[in-house]
Order: sequence, then C-alpha cells, then structure tokens
Amino acid sequence: MNRIALFSSLCLSTILIFFPALQAQTLTWQGQSIMLKQTPRNIAVYELSALDTLQALGVNASIVPDAVFPATLAAYNQGKATKAGSLFEPDVAVLSAQKPDLIIVGGRSKAKQDTVKDLAPTLDLSPNTDHYMADLQARTELLANTFGKQAQAAKRMHIIQTKQAKLKAQTQGKTALMLFINKGNFMPHAEGERFGFVYDFAGLKSVLPVVPPKDENAPAQPRPEAGSPAAEAAKFKAAERLQAAVNQKPDYLIVLDRGAVNTNDYTAAAEMQRNPILQQAKGKVIMVDANAWYLTGAGLANTELMLDELIKATQ
Repeated sequence: MNRIALFSSLCLSTILIFFPALQAQTLTWQGQSIMLKQTPRNIAVYELSALDTLQALGVNASIVPDAVFPATLAAYNQGKATKAGSLFEPDVAVLSAQKPDLIIVGGRSKAKQDTVKDLAPTLDLSPNTDHYMADLQARTELLANTFGKQAQAAKRMHIIQTKQAKLKAQTQGKTALMLFINKGNFMPHAEGERFGFVYDFAGLKSVLPVVPPKDENAPAQPRPEAGSPAAEAAKFKAAERLQAAVNQKPDYLIVLDRGAVNTNDYTAAAEMQRNPILQQAKGKVIMVDANAWYLTGAGLANTELMLDELIKATQ
C-alpha cells in the first residue's frame, strides 16, 4: 500500500472511530418497539430525566419543551435547542416542521405519546422509581447503546454506584421520614409512594409502613373540594399519619418543598416550625433540592447531584 492510500485508510478509520456509522436499529423498551432508520441526530426530548442522561452521555437534544431547566440542564435555558411546546404538551406544528428522528416522552408528557408518534418514532422513557437504580441503569444502557456511548455510561454508572455505597455506609441503621410539603400541607411518603424511593436509594429505614402498589386500572379519584367534609376528613387522616411517623422518632426528616420548584423560595422550614406535630420531631432536617427531586428526577447527572447532597447531609 502506497503512502497516500495508507494515509487515506488511517483517516477513514479515525472518522469511523469518532463518528460511528449511522445505522438502522430497533429499540425495544417496556413493551414498546420502534424502528430507527439511522442513529438519531435530530432528537426531541420531553422527559427531563432522559434529557439529563443524554446530556451526561454527551448527546444533545435538538428540540425540547419551553421550560425553565434546573441546574444540570441549565444549558437548555440559553437557546441551545428549539423550543416546542411544554413539558405536558408537545407542539405538533413545530415538531412537524423540525422533522425529528426520535421523540422521547415520559412522565408529564406520557399521555401525548399517541399524539406525536406519527411524526417520528416515539419512545416513552418514564422512570420507574420503585426500582430506582436498576431502572436508571437499564434506561441509561438503552440510550448508551442507541448512541454508541457505552464507555461514558459505564463510567458515570460506576461513579453513581460508588457514591451510593458511601451514602449507605453513612446511613446504616438510621431511620427517616420523607416529607412532601405543599402550601402548608405536610404529606409523609412511604415506600410505594412517589418519593418513597428515597429509603432504598439512601439505605434508610422508613418509619412508615410500605404502601401497596395502586391498581393502575382503577379510576382516578378526584381531589376533594377545599373546605368540604371529604377534604377535612383527608386532612385529619394525614395529620394522624404524620403524628404516627413523628412518634417513631426518625433520625432524619428529608423534606421536599414543592413551593421552591422553579422559584428557589424555600419556606418549608418555617412552616414546619409552626406545625404542632413537627415541632415534636427531633431528627435532623434535610432540605433537598426541590428542582432536582421534583422536576429532573432519575437522570444520570441529577442522580449524582441527589446522592451528593444526601452524602453531605448525613456525614
């Protein structure tokens, strides 16, 4: 082989290493199966944990919701991508014009999967926090395999697993109460409820009994009207549950302040001091990052952020 041919061959090899060949593939996930004609380059993402994971792997979305993005996704507040609709409602007209190769929905946008699936292959990547770490790894591997980012994914998962092991070593034998606070309402979360994943995630023992899974086929119950007898009965029941949890003397109260989401106006600590039941609690209060826990959730970079704040708080 002459020098010119050899040089051309080496250049081609380098290109293939750094820019993997576009190839058709089938993605299968949770009973879904979609065909991709090539490795996606024009991606629309409406699920923030998936967006967080993609960014951590070095993959940028081209189309995102028009929203205020939390810390790990702050680059998308700077015009990094086309804005098309909201976290709940993708803009079909903009998506049609942008012609994405792949649309990722989930969580808040899950209900709109059928609305956008005719525009491009669409995948629901809603996290399952009942099995937080296993689900995070599985979703990460799916995205890493799709975009040829296996090495990056393995490195980031190793960091997360190491930090989780450190956290669990610190919390061994400790108890906790996960508390969701919204407009003066104090809602304990047990295992099986929305933020009850924290107990297994952090290696803590819940002071509340496990809540069995809800029947997904059961009709949703409307929220009782404020001030109604049903609302007052629910409030009394919640207070009884909170009292029972406080009576168990948890070592930690992990608090998610819903009012601080998108505002960073944390008022839960003051509200807790005025609550006669929580005044009895002696455990350490851990005020978690509201945007990270409520908005972004189970993404690669965000999970590391969540672990870091719990590690610091339990040292």
